[in-house]
Amino acid sequence: MEGNNEVKEAAPAAADPPPPSGNGEAVDQPPAAPAKKQQKDWLAVGGIGIEKRRRSSNASYRIENNKVLIDTPDGVEELEIMDSKDRHGIFRQAVPVLPMPLAVLCLILSFVPGLGTFVAGLLVLCGGFTTEYPSRMQGACWNLLAALLMVVLAPILVGLIWSVQRGVIILQESMKHNIEEREAKEKEAA
Repeated sequence: MEGNNEVKEAAPAAADPPPPSGNGEAVDQPPAAPAKKQQKDWLAVGGIGIEKRRRSSNASYRIENNKVLIDTPDGVEELEIMDSKDRHGIFRQAVPVLPMPLAVLCLILSFVPGLGTFVAGLLVLCGGFTTEYPSRMQGACWNLLAALLMVVLAPILVGLIWSVQRGVIILQESMKHNIEEREAKEKEAA
């Protein structure tokens, strides 16, 4: 055409021209997206940040007197531990807080598989001693079940080991409770 001197910029050419259809017409296809190779970290997509954990595990830290000391490139960062709480299993929650003489008795009886735990369960039920369970009946039932399992497992020595371990835990809980009571009384007196 004569009078048309405009120059149009050509649009970027598609990677492949559209193939002709059977009737001689071109089939419309969406333009091809630029090919970018993007690696997907499928573990990260699934919520598993291995690389992130690996980098964080290189940090050096230590715990001293209710404080966590973290070595960073800028120096040592100090964080205070405000509170911690142990989460116990179903049998561990049934350990009663007993007076020291009864706790020592349960420890001695625990050398006969299940006997110390059985006595502790009866003390929870009849003596009114507390466990981590809200009701005394629930704590007593778990103690009695544990005693039964200790007797059943005694021939393969697992019951004996578990029984002695439970006797030690009963004694430790009683000692811990006594120490906490003594500290509370000292705070009240001061």
